[in-house]
Order: sequence, then C-alpha cells, then structure tokens
Amino acid sequence: MDVNVNISNMDGTMTNLKEIAARAGVSMITVSRVINTPERVAPETRNKIISIMKELGYVPNTAAKNLVSKRSGIVCVYVSHDMSMLDPFMGSFLVGVSAGLATRNYSLSLINDVDLNRFCDGYIFSGHNYSDRALELCKQSGKPIALFGHIDDPDIDCIDTDNINSARKVVQYLIKHGHQRIAIILNTVNGDYGKDRFKGYQLALEEAGIHIDDSLVHTVNNSIEGGREAARWYIQAKSGATAVFCITDIIAVGFIFEAQAAGLDVPKDVSVAGFDGLGHHLLSNPKATTIVQPVFDISKMLAQSLLEKILDNRQKRICRVLDGQLLEEASVAKR
Repeated sequence: MDVNVNISNMDGTMTNLKEIAARAGVSMITVSRVINTPERVAPETRNKIISIMKELGYVPNTAAKNLVSKRSGIVCVYVSHDMSMLDPFMGSFLVGVSAGLATRNYSLSLINDVDLNRFCDGYIFSGHNYSDRALELCKQSGKPIALFGHIDDPDIDCIDTDNINSARKVVQYLIKHGHQRIAIILNTVNGDYGKDRFKGYQLALEEAGIHIDDSLVHTVNNSIEGGREAARWYIQAKSGATAVFCITDIIAVGFIFEAQAAGLDVPKDVSVAGFDGLGHHLLSNPKATTIVQPVFDISKMLAQSLLEKILDNRQKRICRVLDGQLLEEASVAKR
C-alpha cells in the first residue's frame, strides 16, 4: 500500500510527498514508489524525481519508510557463544557485514541468543556449530537467513571459503618443499570448516601418492595453549613428521612458541603452516605460512545477498565458495 511518507531536508523542516509530486508533475503515489519500490517506476520518471529531491536537499525519513514497509532496517548478526569477540575473524567479519548493509542503509544488531520477538528483518550467521540450535530457531521466524559457511538447506544463502581446496593448496606447498610425513592438527570446534580442511589435507596426500597415517592426526582446543599442547604431542610422539599443518593460525602460533621453547628450530627442525591469515600468523617468529581467508569479501557478499531477499524479493538461493590465497612466510623450509 502506497502512503504519504514524510521527507525531511537538511535544515530539519518537514514536507510531504505533495510538494515533490507537484514539482515533478506526477502523482504522490509515483513519488512514494520511487522511495519504497523504485524498480516499479520508469527510469526517466524515477531519475527526474530523484533529481528534484536532491535539488531541494530532501532525504527520505527512514523511520517513516520502515514503518510503512513493516521493516526495521536492522539485520541481526548471530555470533555463537564459543566464538571470541577478540578473534581476528570477528573483526573482518563484522566490518564486511557492515559494509554490505551500508550499501542499502541497513544496520546490524549483534546477538548471541535468539529471541523471535526481536524486531529485525533477517539474520546473518558467522558460522554453523552443529551443537548450537540457533539456526533452527531463526528459521522458525520465516525471515531470510545468510550463513558464513555451507549447509544443505534450500532456504539459506551460504557463502564460504573453499576450505577443501585451500587446505589442499597449503599441503601441496609442503609436499613441493620435500615433506613426505606431514602431521595435521585439528581442533575441537564442531563445525564444517575443520572437516573440510582435513579433507583437503587427505586429498593432497592421496594425489601425491603419500600414505595417510592416522598416527599423524591430533586434535586440540582452538587456542594458543592448544597449539602448545600439539607441539608437546609432536615431540613426544617422535613420528618422524618433518612438517605440521595446523588448521588454524592460532594453533600454528602456539605450536611454534612451544616447539621453540623446547629447543626446536622452526623451520629447520620442523616446518609449520596454518590457515586463516587474519593476524595470528604475524605473532610468531618466524611468521607462519598460511592460507588467507577472504573473510571481508565473503561477509560483504552475505549482507548484500540477504538484502536482496529482504528488499528485492529474490527467490533463488545463493551458495558460493571463494578460494583462499597462499601466503608464504618463513615457517616452512625445503628438505
């Protein structure tokens, strides 16, 4: 239903659509459509009305517009309880989402619980932890959802790093440097990215004709201390592994710290590679070779895809992966 939306100009005075319509020589309904559903107005007419609005210094009253459209102008961004706000992933993720929402004058509300009575137009998830029921709860709202990750759900847009191919790429890099026995350090996070990075590790070894040795697989908490524990395991196991692939940089950095504290030379005694490229890899000396996730780009795309569902009524599902970029640092040596 088209209504008479108030518009305010730069000096704070108010007017209604009648003045704009009179200037443009069109009906108030046409001006309202330019504000609320511009795609329904012929380009020539639309541009004329927008030009008059700019000439008069008027901008739409967002609150009134949202009231008319029954929208809040807000997207809820869900962050799982096990995700630290100090994680550099979160910084890139939130900046990317904000940039995407800003292209259409939307804002975000950061949440870590689900209240279906909360006034918002849709949800963006920073990842998918299978032990967390938040995604299923949000689906009950009937509002659009976009996920950083991947999921087999026809109603949810998902964009993710290509964790399989990116992990394959870094392990291939280790193999090209002469490493045949490569350990992998997984983490306890119950999400798809760890499983996918393990698949990439397996794929690279299989393609190189290298036997996959279960004794070279170890799991720790996703933390610096987890990485330290992994280094202690590596030293005690005496597995003969000359390189270690840690599925996150925070583990890789902890591994390097503890290996060096035990008297090992990185990379002369053991080469170490990580995954994420968002800041943790810079904390060690040498810096950790890693895969840089395109977190900002993915997060911005997620926000824009969600707004296409909210504002443009897009029906077709978006499901994409973006490849990570190998970043060579000094933590890997040739054998």
